[in-house]
Parts: sequence; C-alpha cells; structure tokens
Amino acid sequence: MNLYIDMGGTYTRYQIDNDNMVVVKDRDIISLLSDIIKKYPQIKQVNISFAGQVKDNIILSAPNINIKNLDLHSYFPNIKFRVENDLNCAVLAESNYWKSGDIVALYIGTGIGAGVISGGRLINGFSNGAGEIGHIPFRQAPFLCGCGKDNCVELFSSGSAILKWAEYLNMDFKTLEELPPNLYNQFLEGILYSTSILITLFNPQILVLGGGVIEKNSFLIDYIQDNISQYAFGSNLKDLEIVQTKLDNASLEGCKLFKK
Repeated sequence: MNLYIDMGGTYTRYQIDNDNMVVVKDRDIISLLSDIIKKYPQIKQVNISFAGQVKDNIILSAPNINIKNLDLHSYFPNIKFRVENDLNCAVLAESNYWKSGDIVALYIGTGIGAGVISGGRLINGFSNGAGEIGHIPFRQAPFLCGCGKDNCVELFSSGSAILKWAEYLNMDFKTLEELPPNLYNQFLEGILYSTSILITLFNPQILVLGGGVIEKNSFLIDYIQDNISQYAFGSNLKDLEIVQTKLDNASLEGCKLFKK
C-alpha cells in the first residue's frame, strides 16, 4: 500500500493508492503521518510533494511552512520515503500530460515557484534548489519573506503577498481584485517579470500556469499572453504555448510518478 501526500503552504492533500483524495488544513506532518499509518498499517511507501527545499529525502526548509531539517525516516523507520519539491512533482505531471520534454510549470498560490524539464530531464540544481523563482529580487518590501529577504517577487505576486500587504496597511482585502491599484499593478508586473525570466532562461515549448491564484484569476493567462513580448527574449516566444493547467492536483499526481 502506498501513500501520496502534497504538502502546500496552506493545505495538505493525501491519497492512498487510488482512493479518494483527502484535504486537511493546519496539520503537523508528523502527527498526520502517525494517524494515517496507524489507521493503515499496510503502508510501506510514502511519496511526498513538499512546498519547500528538499534534498536526499530530507526536508530542509520552507518559506511558508514551519519545518526545518526534517528526516521523516527517523520517525518512521519501517517506511520508505520519497520526498521531492512540489513544483518538481508538478512539472513531471504536466510533462506527462502535455507530452513535452521541454516544459516549465509556474505555479502561483501561497507562494510562487517553478519546475523545469529541459531536453526530457528534470532540472534539479546542485542542492535540488532549482526553480525557486519566487525568491529572485524584484523590489523592496516593508516586511520580510519567509526566506529572510525583503525583495523577493513572492512578496508582491502571490497569495501570501496579498495577505501580508493587507496586514501591513491595516486594510481588509484578501483577493487580487481587492488590491489597491498600485499593489495590483505590482502584482501583475511581478508575474510578467517571473514568467519572462523562465522563458528567457529555459526556452520551453510549453509554459503551464497553475496554483490557487491562477485558478481564481484565469484572466492572468490572457494577460501574460498579451504582454509577455515586452519582457521575454523574443526568439524564445516563437511557437511557445502558454496554457493553464488541466490537472486538478499536479503536485500530487507528480509525486506518484517517482520510482519507489
């Protein structure tokens, strides 16, 4: 029996083999695993898609989740774990769906991140940190990102950014359309900026946009298509497809694709 988990900045989703997906909120990963394994002692393999930095199946850190240097195998020694960054999982699922070996998945939800497959190979980076597009410098904010910096694009163009700006300005807005005009424009610019960097650096055949913010604001797809030529390297835009994900939970589906 296999357990698949997608642990994001807001929600955690899990599925046992092909059973129905379960969604929980504000659950500690150790207590959640303990409860599931106690209920299903037949579980021998756990694959996890995690919204943060992962290396060698160790969760190193996360900007939007309070976890550092966590080795799950030390808590559950009889279980085999495969832990991977959530966007790496997502781009594997997107690659499988779109049948493309040159594809970038840009997901905007609680945070903003990317997964890249180029020439049929997943781009991991030396310490498995490739694709952290949310933490490129954009402009200075009056508060800190979860990574410790104050100039990340994630501070302007993500779900968590909306809530942080509302708290800082002592205003009551929770959605993109409720943002004051200056913040709304910065949000859009940050998305174009992030998208253009990915297109310019990786020259994908397909750019897939997903995540909660995209799902609730699908007009962003058209906005990017209409304005990206002002930002990205022109030659890399030729024959590029910019699409919205068709998958309900690409990160969860992607973590199923990793070999045991």
